[in-house]
Amino acid sequence: MILLSGGTTEGKEVAGWLDSAGMPYIYSTRSRINFKGSGGYRYGPLDAAGFEAFCRHHQINSVINASHPFAEELHRGVASLAPEIRLIRFERAFPERVNHPLVFYVAGYPEALHLLHVKDISSLLVLSGVQSIPKLEQFWKNKRTWFRILDRQESREFARLHGFPAENLLAGYPLDEEEETALLRKLGAQAILTKESGFNGKLPEKIAAAISCRIPIFIIKKPKLPEAYQVVRSKTELFKILNS
Repeated sequence: MILLSGGTTEGKEVAGWLDSAGMPYIYSTRSRINFKGSGGYRYGPLDAAGFEAFCRHHQINSVINASHPFAEELHRGVASLAPEIRLIRFERAFPERVNHPLVFYVAGYPEALHLLHVKDISSLLVLSGVQSIPKLEQFWKNKRTWFRILDRQESREFARLHGFPAENLLAGYPLDEEEETALLRKLGAQAILTKESGFNGKLPEKIAAAISCRIPIFIIKKPKLPEAYQVVRSKTELFKILNS
């Protein structure tokens, strides 16, 4: 049995491949979704012990981790299953890093906050998800800030619990370059903060929009993946491992 950790475009894609191949699997997401694949489905967070218990109960022999690049706790929890269970990381495609005076790659939120202060940014569009709200509290409590979040009640509730004003929440998904540019000009934001989320996160479009508006974009670099995984980037590579 395969455990597929998803909740992403990649997760849905891999589920479709497993459906077509007739391979049994369980699709796992942190938040509840309307899953329509032929595999089993579960939702809710799992720590390392939770993953171990679940895999033992369901006789999981392979885990395909197709979750978000920044799901660091999940990556570590799954990695703890090695070497008893085969671990596969289905990695999304990432563009090469851009060398431009308005583009800044940072190690994490502390470095981003430091640069926001150094560059005297007074208004910010945050495109790194609702979980960024508590990490950027010292900025948005004093400077005008907008967060784009998924259009889910749990995301709005998370923002409310952390005291972020609902009127500054933008519900939706990454946009194309023209739409991102139009949004920046409408808001009058002086900078963007986002994650290195790859092509599926429309990072190139965000960078292009920032440069078009002549404002800096701060990009939190994707975290390093534990070495326990076999990394694949295509259907062919994935099935080569699954069928070995």
